Amino acid sequence: MNKPKLSRSGVPTIPMHEPMRWEDWLAGRRARRETGKRVAPEIIRRPSSSSDKRLRRLFAGERGLPFKKIEEL
Repeated sequence: MNKPKLSRSGVPTIPMHEPMRWEDWLAGRRARRETGKRVAPEIIRRPSSSSDKRLRRLFAGERGLPFKKIEEL
């Protein structure tokens, strides 16, 4: 597999016709999370929704999976 091309910001670009390596996806996710924090609060999950029963049943009483800190990505 070829090494992914980097964008001007240094974030790996998503290849069009080949699989992306997990490490590259994580690096991009980390960069997207940092960029997103500039324009929105860190946790944007709604406090409640019509799907609460189903979500809480699936995720042990929570509405979804726990958020990981950027450092953990």
